[in-house]
Amino acid sequence: MSYKLRNSIALGILLFLILAVGTYIRAFNQPRSSRQIQASIKKIDEELQNTPNLVNQFNDLSATLNDMQKRWEARNKIIPPADITGQSYAYFSHLIDLSGPIKLNVSYHGEENKGNYGYNIYTLKGEAPFESFYRFVWYLENDRRLYKIPSLMMRGVEIAPTDKQEGGVLVTFDMDVRAYYASVAELSSSLIEKVLVPNRMTADPFTPVISSGIPPNLRQLVEIERSNLRAVIPGKAFVEDQARGIRTLQEGDEVYLGYVTRIDPQGGLLECTLNKGGIIDRVELKISYGPVKTDANK
Repeated sequence: MSYKLRNSIALGILLFLILAVGTYIRAFNQPRSSRQIQASIKKIDEELQNTPNLVNQFNDLSATLNDMQKRWEARNKIIPPADITGQSYAYFSHLIDLSGPIKLNVSYHGEENKGNYGYNIYTLKGEAPFESFYRFVWYLENDRRLYKIPSLMMRGVEIAPTDKQEGGVLVTFDMDVRAYYASVAELSSSLIEKVLVPNRMTADPFTPVISSGIPPNLRQLVEIERSNLRAVIPGKAFVEDQARGIRTLQEGDEVYLGYVTRIDPQGGLLECTLNKGGIIDRVELKISYGPVKTDANK
């Protein structure tokens, strides 16, 4: 093969490769790149057309952020990093000083940990004039520490007059209280401390329209509606009475305005039937279980 022919073949092969690569770029690669570029241009055009909406969204989010910032800076509530039971007992006692005369038993019932926050559970049981109890609950929910009341039971009890005090109506109550804590350090303090004063109640909703005219408790019998059940064994119940003394009761024993009708040691229950001026009422006491207890009487 001559030198000239060999060079011609090499140039032909090179020309063929150049044509093949050019055809591929022209027929396949360029259209695909062009489509991608057109899609990007279309997307950018749509975003440019949507700019007013984006501006409006930005303005709305900025206003929401500013409102949340103002609320955060003006918050009154604080959540400590831990709830210590002794401090909560002292806090409840402080609220009694603010509220008025209240007899109160406090039981600690454990902790619920939710990760970065949690709460201790307390049961508050006692009696008070309605206005004092109202003020106590108001301070508990509106004061700086975060406490919540998930359950509350109240009962109006008419008290007969004695030599030492006038008769009237007391509210007996049994409620659960959650004392919150959180690991977020910023929640343990606030910039604003509001001075809050509860509204004065003008009427007691527990005052009966017609008084039953109950007789005085001259024999100092157990007033079962003002008492707490402490222990139950077969045939006997041990009750903390209205004077905070321990009494032993059996089925059929007389109590103030009635008698004991049932003692259930398995259910930790004491049932009494009372006659309030012709109105028959059944009252049940149940044992309140709690590892830690304290009493306040003011």
